[in-house]
Amino acid sequence: MAPLKINGIRHFLCGIAMGAADAVPGISGGTVALVLGIYRRLVDAVSQVNVEAFQLLWKRQWRTLAERFDFWFLLVLLGGIACGLLTFVVILHELIGEAGHPASTRPLVYAVFFGAIVASGFLVGKMVRPANANHAILCVILASVGAAFAWWLTGLPALEAFSSAPSPFISFLLGAIAICAMILPGLSGSYLLLVFGAYHYFSGVPKALAKGQIVVGDLFAFVCFAVGCLVGLLSFSKVLKWLLHQHEAVTLSVMGGFMIGALRKLWPWQGDEVETPFANESAICFGLMVLAAIVVIVIDFLARPNVEEQIEADHSSQRAS
Repeated sequence: MAPLKINGIRHFLCGIAMGAADAVPGISGGTVALVLGIYRRLVDAVSQVNVEAFQLLWKRQWRTLAERFDFWFLLVLLGGIACGLLTFVVILHELIGEAGHPASTRPLVYAVFFGAIVASGFLVGKMVRPANANHAILCVILASVGAAFAWWLTGLPALEAFSSAPSPFISFLLGAIAICAMILPGLSGSYLLLVFGAYHYFSGVPKALAKGQIVVGDLFAFVCFAVGCLVGLLSFSKVLKWLLHQHEAVTLSVMGGFMIGALRKLWPWQGDEVETPFANESAICFGLMVLAAIVVIVIDFLARPNVEEQIEADHSSQRAS
């Protein structure tokens, strides 16, 4: 019982870390899941939605359905993600500021995340185990392509922001694209919404709903967006599951490339002047980068107990059989 409680606490803390990462445009919660060793288990659990799952739901076979979806793992993890997202979106908004009005502490915050992602990319690279020399060359090429694509993507200028509700199809498409990016390490769904000019619109709908200021058109657009997120998540998770099980090395290589290329968005100095109260800001930022990288490496060393690896192996073997 003790190991299960320990794993539950660990998965909740992993969820908090994922939620905190998703609160920053430019960082993906999938990066955190990959580094902490729960990414494959998360993808496997989400990808279990199919006809058989609906048959179990219709027959009310709750226990079998819960085991199929790794229910307790998902419940604890999603609880942590919700807590992390709701907490850090407020904190980080104050520390980073807005696009046109960056906070004085933004370079320091970006420096921390920059160092953490550099270390994460290194750890993901260690996970890649090519079969031979030719396979290794292929992995390097794909990692370079992934890095170049993420570098290009994070440099795109933002489109004109939506001032009114997008069409149902556009809302659905934006939701599907954002959730696919969010589940991929290195690509940020919130950043893509910023690029498409939809971030402030869709993030403002829940606030307006809480204040009772929502209109029917905005609510319908948000529902279409949420449906797009759900369909995108369920569809893309199946693709990711197949890639991770059939082509793990090259898939991890591309993901690692995404992470390194996306560092462009997290460079502490984004070309705009930010007045800070620190005279030695550059030294502090580089120090925070190194410190964050060390923390990530230490967490990786401590967060991979043998019992967790055995649990993941058991889940993989059960689903493969």
